[in-house]
Amino acid sequence: MPVNASPTELKPVFRVGVRLTDWAQGFGNRIFGGILEFIRTGAQFELEFEQPSGSDLEPVKIDKHWQGDGLLVFRCTQEEAEAWSARGIQVVNLSSEETGKGVGFPRVTMDNERCGRMAADHLLTLGLRSFAFWHDPGRTYSQERLAGFRQRLAEEGLEVTVISIPSSGFPKAVRARQLEEMGKRQVSRLSFPCGLFAKDDITAVCAIRAARQCGLRVPEDLPVLGVSDDIVYCHATRPPISSLRFPGKAIGRAAAELLFRMMSGETVLPDTRIRIRSLGVVVRESTGHVELPDPLVSAALNVIRKSNPREPLTAEELSRRVGASREALRVRFREALGRSPKEEIDRIRADHAGELLKRSNATLHTISAECGFTGSDEFCRFFKRVKGVTPGVWRGL
Repeated sequence: MPVNASPTELKPVFRVGVRLTDWAQGFGNRIFGGILEFIRTGAQFELEFEQPSGSDLEPVKIDKHWQGDGLLVFRCTQEEAEAWSARGIQVVNLSSEETGKGVGFPRVTMDNERCGRMAADHLLTLGLRSFAFWHDPGRTYSQERLAGFRQRLAEEGLEVTVISIPSSGFPKAVRARQLEEMGKRQVSRLSFPCGLFAKDDITAVCAIRAARQCGLRVPEDLPVLGVSDDIVYCHATRPPISSLRFPGKAIGRAAAELLFRMMSGETVLPDTRIRIRSLGVVVRESTGHVELPDPLVSAALNVIRKSNPREPLTAEELSRRVGASREALRVRFREALGRSPKEEIDRIRADHAGELLKRSNATLHTISAECGFTGSDEFCRFFKRVKGVTPGVWRGL
């Protein structure tokens, strides 16, 4: 060993290529964040990735001819898979879709079944009894999300209307038009109000446009929930879209760690799949005010959702604002939602606190004050009672 050599210098340097999708703006940055977090643990990666630079940098092409030690790719062709395997390049697939016949790579993906169950849980809190899923039967992730969504609703004795549109099989030249025509036709046949879970955020945009063409209101008639929390699609649409967060950083780190083990000589079976759960729903206007059959409950829910988190609402104050006795409102809530006004107030308050815990590094003291609690001890007791876990555990999920 050279006298001046450090342990870091003796670690092998792996040439790693990264190729992600170009149709989801927030997808790549989150994945790269996780990859870089793993590299900071001491792994020696020399990264190459396809990224436009306005010709300031020499372009990198990751295709069947690419040479290196390992790849993190979001889908690939059968030809590419065979070429990489023949050269001994280690590959981790970041897509739910498998590579193809004969050649398979380990995968790191979102837990799609769990995602479907979380979507059902969110829409169930709106007091809905009618549900739909916008599905592409040609995509594995859509099949898995539908399975989780359907299973969770079945536990409540409820069914799902499937809007089946095989858009991945449409020619690109006519895909948008076919999507619009089929979507509008199938959305118009739903029973309203209906909670619609779209397979991803792009599809959620399609669903909102279809609803508008049918003369439907979102969210009053058709609450819409997407997947990925893509900042462009979710905010460039009216109303802004509620969406399940894509756990890109966790996926990127897990994939980089798995690839490192493979490049270091560990045998990992091709059918290995690591599933990472979503971080939860980011609630926006598309799943806001729903008009339920009971107008009193609808009005009360609207008051709860618009109340100031710093000034906790009581069941008594809620009854006064909607012009009903506390007992009458309690009975109507039980009939419509299966829970009391106080339970709904607590649920909304805990959801708000949960968002603050996930989306910021603020202290418990700060979050306690933001949510109207007298101190962090009171907040922690409340949060554990409603959510079933402590704030610290919730933040780490």
